[in-house]
Amino acid sequence: MKRKLSKKGQLLVIGVLSLLVLCCLFGEAWNRGIFEEEAKEQQDTWKEKKDTESETEEAVQQRVKVLLMTEGFASLFHQTVRITSSEPFTVTENGAEKTYAAGEVFECDGDTYAAGQKLVCKPQKGAKLKILSFQRQNRYPSYRGNLRLTWKKKGILITNQISLEEYLYAVVPSELSTSNKMEALKAQAVCARSYAYQQIRAAKYKKYHAHMDDSAAFQVYNNVPEDKRSRKAVDATKGMVLTSDGSVVQAYYYSTSWGYSASGQDVWNTGSPIAYLKNKLQVRETEKNKTYDLSSEEAFRDFIDNSSVDTYDSKASWYRWKVTISGESLSARIDAALASCYASNPELVLTQNASGQYEQKPLKSLGTLKKIRVEERKKSGLVTEIVLVGKKNVIKVCTQYNVRKVLAPVSEQVIYDQGHSKTTMSLLPSAAFYVLDVSKDNRQAFQFVGGGYGHGTGMSQCGAAAMAKEGKTYQEILAYYFDGTEILSLKDL
Repeated sequence: MKRKLSKKGQLLVIGVLSLLVLCCLFGEAWNRGIFEEEAKEQQDTWKEKKDTESETEEAVQQRVKVLLMTEGFASLFHQTVRITSSEPFTVTENGAEKTYAAGEVFECDGDTYAAGQKLVCKPQKGAKLKILSFQRQNRYPSYRGNLRLTWKKKGILITNQISLEEYLYAVVPSELSTSNKMEALKAQAVCARSYAYQQIRAAKYKKYHAHMDDSAAFQVYNNVPEDKRSRKAVDATKGMVLTSDGSVVQAYYYSTSWGYSASGQDVWNTGSPIAYLKNKLQVRETEKNKTYDLSSEEAFRDFIDNSSVDTYDSKASWYRWKVTISGESLSARIDAALASCYASNPELVLTQNASGQYEQKPLKSLGTLKKIRVEERKKSGLVTEIVLVGKKNVIKVCTQYNVRKVLAPVSEQVIYDQGHSKTTMSLLPSAAFYVLDVSKDNRQAFQFVGGGYGHGTGMSQCGAAAMAKEGKTYQEILAYYFDGTEILSLKDL
């Protein structure tokens, strides 16, 4: 006769079996190198932290690590890497250094080494490394500094390690054409340096041992190569940053205003105002006493359609624009756009409940889009909330970025600069717009009429260029866009 295990005995057997299963899983993971890779990552992170702590604050400020993305800024992970130089260069692997002749190509792919492996490519002093495995603006880009290659499961990470000032040489022309006046380029250099300084300290890519990438998600780097004028602008402002109360500010900038700059609080949805990023009508000195409140639909439409106010951006290409999107096209892609916004910040995509209130709840299909309503417009005219009325649900979308993403003219022509057009945009040009229902013959369509290009707070690059043309210095330009700030050297902070 079999004896039945007691309850305590049964629990003991279950515990032993569970432990055996865990041991088997652990062993399999160890054999595959999973824990070895994670341990190596932890060791590298600890070593990098120790190295950073041993450096002076000035040295940390001068060290920039930029992840270079694939062609079209599509991904951080490269499947193939090809590097050369006009001068001899070295590739270091596990302490062993190999020299390549001028013009010789070092080539590798994602399968060349195991995950966790690192190589460092170093040019001869004064030379640059050229990458032949992707292009920027139909050219193979060349880079100052070193290139560190790190193998990951998804592919190879390429990190450009470079000094802050040399990094800026290739940021300034990528963000603002060097055909502009030198004072505008100097203002751009100070903004870019201040922004980079904040990103170095934030180290959003610390899991990859980097500070930022080279795309518009941070600031564009080496999409357009450095030139004599970009170097001159950076050198003339060497080490200079924008500060408020002794601290470096987030010196945001964007392409074009609609005649107004929005407050930082409205653009970034912060809990409190940002002292140096205020609502500002972009008028010239001759009209500086004019004030406008564009929070009403009527006032905003009149400003966009009929305003005779002479602003610094009035002659810019993207000062005014419009685009028509069919209801069918918007309905077909709007669920995916909403899902993307919801995944990032679910509290900013709200669904109307049975009582008419909006609440955060699992996102369901909007259904066929029937109506778009501007729910909140700020004093600057910036739209920060819209309501989408669909056949199945009613959804409120919050923040200017989400609004622009959900209403993006993905395949439609955006008309700007009196007839020019641009297609394939991942965001609406700006959130300064009004919407018209232009449905006809039972075919639903919406027209968006607006102005400006970019998020809309901080320095308008087109406005800065216009101010420089009128003889303003870079100090005057920055004082105009960033209230109460002071330009200081990093050495003096």
